[in-house]
Amino acid sequence: MAQKISRRELVKGATVTAAGLALAACTKPAPEVVKETVVVKEEVEKEVTKVVEVEKEVTKVVEKVVEKVVEATAPTGPTNVWGVTLPADALPLEEQYIWQGGGAPGGMSAGGYGHIMEALYNRTFEHAGGQETLTTLDLDFNVIGVGAESWQVSEDGSYWDFKLRKELVFSDGSPLTAHDWIYTMRWSLARGYDFAWYYFDIKNASKVTAGELPPEDLGMEAVDDYTLRVYTETTIPYLPAVFIWFEVAKKDIWETAGDNWALDPKRYVASGPWILKEFERGARSTWVPNTTYQGVRKPYITEVREWPRPAGLPAYMAGEVHGWSIGAATPAAEIALVNANPVLRAESHPGLPTNTDYMGFNTTGKFEGLDNRDVRVALCKAIDKANLVGEIFKGFSYPTYGILPKGFPNDNEAELMELEPNVYDPEAAKQLLSKAGYPDGQGFPKYEVWMRAPSAQLQALCQAIQARWKEHLGIEVELRPSDFQSFTSNLKENEPIYGELFSGLFRPGHVPKYLPFHWPSSAQRSGLGRVLYRGQRPAGSGKALCRDEKGRGHALPGRRVLWAAQPLLHQPVALQQGWRVGGAQ
Repeated sequence: MAQKISRRELVKGATVTAAGLALAACTKPAPEVVKETVVVKEEVEKEVTKVVEVEKEVTKVVEKVVEKVVEATAPTGPTNVWGVTLPADALPLEEQYIWQGGGAPGGMSAGGYGHIMEALYNRTFEHAGGQETLTTLDLDFNVIGVGAESWQVSEDGSYWDFKLRKELVFSDGSPLTAHDWIYTMRWSLARGYDFAWYYFDIKNASKVTAGELPPEDLGMEAVDDYTLRVYTETTIPYLPAVFIWFEVAKKDIWETAGDNWALDPKRYVASGPWILKEFERGARSTWVPNTTYQGVRKPYITEVREWPRPAGLPAYMAGEVHGWSIGAATPAAEIALVNANPVLRAESHPGLPTNTDYMGFNTTGKFEGLDNRDVRVALCKAIDKANLVGEIFKGFSYPTYGILPKGFPNDNEAELMELEPNVYDPEAAKQLLSKAGYPDGQGFPKYEVWMRAPSAQLQALCQAIQARWKEHLGIEVELRPSDFQSFTSNLKENEPIYGELFSGLFRPGHVPKYLPFHWPSSAQRSGLGRVLYRGQRPAGSGKALCRDEKGRGHALPGRRVLWAAQPLLHQPVALQQGWRVGGAQ
């Protein structure tokens, strides 16, 4: 008999069954692996594809990452009014100055004129800071342009054309042209310029100087405002170098500004990088930048102070002066101190010889006997210059046999020494003097020996020569020390025998003195003394000339110049004490 199920039990059982089914659905069944081999037979058709080439222009963009190394910009110092940037170790601009002793360098504080074309030998200022020269020499002695940017000689060699720099102006803003250069030379020569002879290569220059021709006949003309033509007496291959001394002045300035305008800061008109700010004759002068200057001389320094200053080793050691020189006049105790002190010794640098001391004779016939070569050679052979120089100059000079100091271009000292005609030989000197008609000096006039602004050493040297002439030849002379201006004005007419410092060829740089240099911030900088004392020489010194097929001259190095019958005595060498920086420290 069938069992009867209640409704409640039926529902309960359905619920359980449903739950079981749901649970079974959530459970992953175990996989069933069926191994079966299926063989498929398929007919493959060959498909031929035709490739059609189509010309395409494809732009390919390639991006490449490049690492760029950026170098740090080197530090620099301040920039001055001329646009010159100083090195990073430079002192501030207000401390970039040169301090030169006295009223003017070179001992010319008593000079009567401020512009070099008024008087060369009686000028107040040694440097050319206030005015442009037409040319100058670089430190390798090449001729370079200052007021002129280029020059060209004519085919027949009769004239030179100088192309002038168009950017140059005077400090009052007016342009600097060929007319200014012509005016300056005419004005100078027509007024008996003391250095006029130096320009006698210019056509008619000697006649204009002598008053035989008017200034307008001088061989200079303006082809245009910026082309200066200079005619010459003959072919002059060295003419561009002659003009290293030719400083320009503004046209008509002596007529409009009056005499001595170049000594008055209120009237001064500059063409160079400096302009006169202050002037007290014999005391001090100060030069500051000419802000209108557009030329090629762009200094680092920003002021030139020609003021009285302390002197001597104590002032240098205290930092009161920039530099100091050791020489024959230096006390022995100071030289010993420098040699014993390692700091001072390290700051000492050998200087360059920049001049030659010599003795000259007036051979014009005005002074009896001196126009006789035998007399002059006898006087030379009675001088034992090697011993005298050694005794008097204490190793700070050396006897010389040529006019160019050692180390200068075309210096041939060693060769000239072998050929020296003035070898010390008292017996030969006596024979020559007797041959000339003055045995043992009998009948020979008693002359004066003029000495130009002599140092103690030059006076001692002349005293020694005076003694040798009396001892060996029986000739007596009197020594006459003279100031610079008196010596120069009497040279041609009243000085039978003269001894002087020959420094025109090699004196401290006329223009290169102001080549760029700066005072560094470190306490000392070796070598600056050499910059300040680089020398100069005019064209043709130590050179010979030859001519080409057109008659034009060319310089050839190595001419042997024998200074027979004229004693070249010695060439001083100073030991420069290291240059200190900036102002007093």
